[in-house]
Amino acid sequence: MFVDVSLYDKQYKAYAALTNNKTKFIVFGGGANGGKSYLGCFWLISQALRYPGTKYFIGRDELKKLRDTTYITFIKVSKALGVLDLWEYKSQDHFIEFTNGSRIDLIDLKYLPRDPLFERYGSTEYTAGWIEEGGEVNFGAFDVLKSRINRHLNDKYKIDGKILITCNPKKNWLYKHFYKPFKNGELAEDRAFIQSLITDNIFRQKGSLEMLESIENEALKQRLRYGNWEYDEEPDQLIKYIWIERNNRRIRGKSYLGVDVARYGNDLSVIAKLSGNYLEYIRSFKHLDSTEMAEQVKNVILEDRTDSENVGIDTVGLGGGVYDILRKDGIVCYEVQSGESPQQEYKGYKFKNLRALMWWVARDLIKSGELDLTGAPDQLLEDLTAPRYSIKDDKYITVEKKKDIKRRIGRSTDFGDAFVYVVWMRYMRENTAPISYTFGNRRTWS
Repeated sequence: MFVDVSLYDKQYKAYAALTNNKTKFIVFGGGANGGKSYLGCFWLISQALRYPGTKYFIGRDELKKLRDTTYITFIKVSKALGVLDLWEYKSQDHFIEFTNGSRIDLIDLKYLPRDPLFERYGSTEYTAGWIEEGGEVNFGAFDVLKSRINRHLNDKYKIDGKILITCNPKKNWLYKHFYKPFKNGELAEDRAFIQSLITDNIFRQKGSLEMLESIENEALKQRLRYGNWEYDEEPDQLIKYIWIERNNRRIRGKSYLGVDVARYGNDLSVIAKLSGNYLEYIRSFKHLDSTEMAEQVKNVILEDRTDSENVGIDTVGLGGGVYDILRKDGIVCYEVQSGESPQQEYKGYKFKNLRALMWWVARDLIKSGELDLTGAPDQLLEDLTAPRYSIKDDKYITVEKKKDIKRRIGRSTDFGDAFVYVVWMRYMRENTAPISYTFGNRRTWS
């Protein structure tokens, strides 16, 4: 059926993993122009035509990017294989339908505040699928899609459900779950990591190597040209992934809670707990009003026997209602007013507001290894590494506004904020010379 098409060595290796009966999740790429999209298209086209009636997906953070890039490659590969007349793209519903009844859905994997758990894919059934540019995709999408493959005609054809993930280096869930275990020789048997760089791609376009060599941003060049997963992130990144991933010594101690109450209906309310220096848990709640959230906080305080004075609640917006309800019940917590100004310096720096100071303190403690984040959920790791910062006049620190982060990454850093609050509570309670700040006529710390 196919015209004879050659793959280069790394593509053959990845294709073998995609068609064996052992590997389920394959990360391929780790550099620009390594033939990632070509491989993905070749694999899905061959599977769809070989097994009539099967169903697949290609997902990326934005559907428009799929149509503008991956779909164009899909057409090129189809022409090379001589099968362009064996499928049709249904643009209104965003899927590719083959003449033999097979189908490939193009899906948008963007994180949506109204759907933080990617429940929109909870009832779909696929034979297998491909996540394109995995570094741009939230871990939750991959986690949900794992449960949606191997559910459509797999038994009939005796084929395993697979997810191919193509990507460039990114210190997120791909680094944690694939690259680092691969590097340490600890990658699970059902997973594969195959790095392919532009120099591996013998079919690369003329001049493409020179274009990558000409990149002036060293961090970008290290990742795209050399596939360097260990190279430091951007210089203005507030908290670096490499600081978080260390396994630090766990120290027992008092319990502290940080509470971030959803300001909008689609954000999450989050409770984070530190026991001594380690994160014991972080819990999220969706669509709770002030009374319901106050009850959740109260239950945690009573169940864990946490002193209410060690509980920090962000009282901006709906958080003020939660604080007031608890206070009426005799549970007096600590108010966090992130927009207020610190009254003194911290390690020689001044801060635009308390929020910047709290994030900077968390940064210091994470960087120095004073906190143990072993087992922290991917959502928290992504939140903590999202904010950017700037230092003006070598002394005045500002941290990227929450609304700007949300606009840039497509969601609110609710997990990160709750964690920062609980770290702040621990710091303030255990610091012999706490930093005071005021709002209105009331001092929040003395």
